[in-house]
Amino acid sequence: MKKIIPAVILTVILIFSFSACSGVTGPTSEPADTDIDTETEPAPETADTSGPDETDRVTETSAEVTVTGEPAEVIRTPAENDVTPPFFIVLNSKIRTVRGVWFDIEKYFAFADDLDPDVEMTVEGSYNINFAGSYPIRVIISDHSGNSTSANVTVEVLETAPETQPPAQTDPEPRITFAEFTQKYKKDGTSVGIDVSKWQGNIDFDKVAAAGCEFVIIRLGGYVDGCFTDTYFKSNIKKAKEAGLKVGIYWYSQENSPELVMKNMDYLFYELGGETLDLPIYFDWEDFTHFQNYKMSVRDLNNMFSAFCLEAESRGYRAGLYNSKYFLGLMWSEESKEKDLWLALYSDQMNYDGDVFMWQQGIGRIDGINGDVDVNVMYK
Repeated sequence: MKKIIPAVILTVILIFSFSACSGVTGPTSEPADTDIDTETEPAPETADTSGPDETDRVTETSAEVTVTGEPAEVIRTPAENDVTPPFFIVLNSKIRTVRGVWFDIEKYFAFADDLDPDVEMTVEGSYNINFAGSYPIRVIISDHSGNSTSANVTVEVLETAPETQPPAQTDPEPRITFAEFTQKYKKDGTSVGIDVSKWQGNIDFDKVAAAGCEFVIIRLGGYVDGCFTDTYFKSNIKKAKEAGLKVGIYWYSQENSPELVMKNMDYLFYELGGETLDLPIYFDWEDFTHFQNYKMSVRDLNNMFSAFCLEAESRGYRAGLYNSKYFLGLMWSEESKEKDLWLALYSDQMNYDGDVFMWQQGIGRIDGINGDVDVNVMYK
């Protein structure tokens, strides 16, 4: 969010303190690193479940704005034998703002730790948003056991907003038709299908099946500040089965503890209503750009998925994990990846070394759906 501060000074000196979160293994690849312009909002705040409000950090007077950065008192207990430092999920090496425009620096980073659910972020250095210039600072993330990771960041305060040209009008990228997708990716021992939610609207599954689709993964619902059921779930599962498609479902998760997952599984199975499934129930947790707001570690994240699997299997269903290649390497344990893995990898070629049950290859078009739909290859 932007805040215009006329004729006041914001000086950040030596230390901000923020609360954040943690993880099971260290990163296997570099964190996302992009330049950020505060004229454009940071990643959408779809799950700011526990992050501090701006008013917790900023005290305004008629003369100045001081960022105190003092968090609420937290009892910081070191984890036993914790020698792994926290890591950045998103690391922005350059942040741009316009003179006089306040910004919340915490929103431009995401980070985690293997064991610590409450990583602390501090910022060393100073910048003044009332004076144009380039200000070097250092961002440090630390866990309760004294392990830390740091990065050099530049805050650029511009005199005026740069002129921007409207984007050139171009034709949208052509979508692969399902016939083309089938010809290219269907091989012996594989099946081709789609995944759907309310965003696909009212679907004619007879036409979908006639186009060569063999299976569908349907969003049942999920948890975002409360449980919800996808508007089209009931009709989608009924019509997909009537059309002869194999069916699985997925749960869009923003829980932050195994206990909450277990509680919400009662809701999931109530909405499922005893329907039989040919394919797994998939766990879809993907809000990694706000991970520290959830106050959990990577171990907690994987324990949530373990709880999800145990509950599904205890009721006679298979469970699987949906995620992208980058975050599979960064956030998920080998044990978690041993389940029926649904890999999101928008690429012409499969280039993932692990075992994959299903590959979400890209976006296509199919008869029976008015608009885009994800297209998938199933290997078993």
